[in-house]
Amino acid sequence: MSDTTALTVAQAFEECIYRRFGAPSLIRHDRDPRFMSEVFQAFTEMMQSRSRATLSYRPQANGQQERSVKTVMQSIKVYVEDPLQQDWDEIVERLVFAINTSLDTTRKETPFYLVHGWDAHSTLQAMTTSLRRGTGKQSDALMWCREVNRQQEIAFEMAKQYQATEKARRGREHNEALSRRERAAVPQSPEGATSATHESTANDESEPATRSLFEPGSRVWLYMERVKPGLTKKRAHRWHGPFRVKRKVEEYAYELELPDRSGYRLYPIVHVSRLKAVSEFGDRPRTRLAPDVTEDSRFDLDEELLPEDSWEPDGLAGESEVLEILDDRMPMSTRTGRSIREFKIKWADQDEPTWEPMSNLSCGGMLYDYLQRKKREHRLQMVQVADED
Repeated sequence: MSDTTALTVAQAFEECIYRRFGAPSLIRHDRDPRFMSEVFQAFTEMMQSRSRATLSYRPQANGQQERSVKTVMQSIKVYVEDPLQQDWDEIVERLVFAINTSLDTTRKETPFYLVHGWDAHSTLQAMTTSLRRGTGKQSDALMWCREVNRQQEIAFEMAKQYQATEKARRGREHNEALSRRERAAVPQSPEGATSATHESTANDESEPATRSLFEPGSRVWLYMERVKPGLTKKRAHRWHGPFRVKRKVEEYAYELELPDRSGYRLYPIVHVSRLKAVSEFGDRPRTRLAPDVTEDSRFDLDEELLPEDSWEPDGLAGESEVLEILDDRMPMSTRTGRSIREFKIKWADQDEPTWEPMSNLSCGGMLYDYLQRKKREHRLQMVQVADED
């Protein structure tokens, strides 16, 4: 699929989908450049179909399709016998038929029945319906077929119950993992809202009720999954930013403010699952501990009674003033055999910059800002984000 273009995708869609089932009313796809191109958009307009793209790095937005692809890939891995996995195309047609004749837990029917209106005549049904009542061995075979049908119905019923139980268990685990603010933003049914109200009344008295996780202007971290080829994901920094929230687009989507010089090329509208609020020192008090100071209550100290200032400028102490930190390096020391980090310093009283070790510097604030800027640049270099414009 690496050499495909928007034109070949449109041709494959016309041959495999349009000729067999007609034009769909809605095409839901991800933000692949082949789907977002003008060629594919013009093709959907010709069919009078609407196209809707999911959010970036949000496979849950089209979860049923992503889950079906995972099922196909798992089935192919089970039946592939060639170590180089070259014979997958020989069994994929049979696997597609097996999946299409399997019961779908969401729609409560098989995909084959939903498309054609009748159930496919499988091998098991052909074996059980071809025998009629008779004598001798035919009667024994008929009893065996009835027993097989009965066991098949029991297996189907057990599978349905297991799927329903497992689905409910995963739903409970997901809801328990949500934070209290996320629970408040999730729409609830009237019954669920009534029960949840009694549980969270005591906790919500101290905070105002809100349905927005992030307010416009607040700072958030953005999660990015992809990294450059050859880099280990375990060592890469996934959370980037912070970015300012510009506005709330939908219930679970927000638009971020991307500075022009930030270096990030990404779609500004992201899902709430990829955002994390920046800790703004919530433990610090936000109210004034003292009343407003007026002229009558002001207490002035006599400056003559104060001790003299003991601070001495750097120039008077025999030290030069650092104007800017230009670069850094890690040369190997010939004496100790260890690398010592050096910084390229631009001095106020010297024309040429010099390389100095950290022990010779007394500009702690400027050094901290330089190291933080280098860290952000290093994180940005590790990120590989597709151009989703």
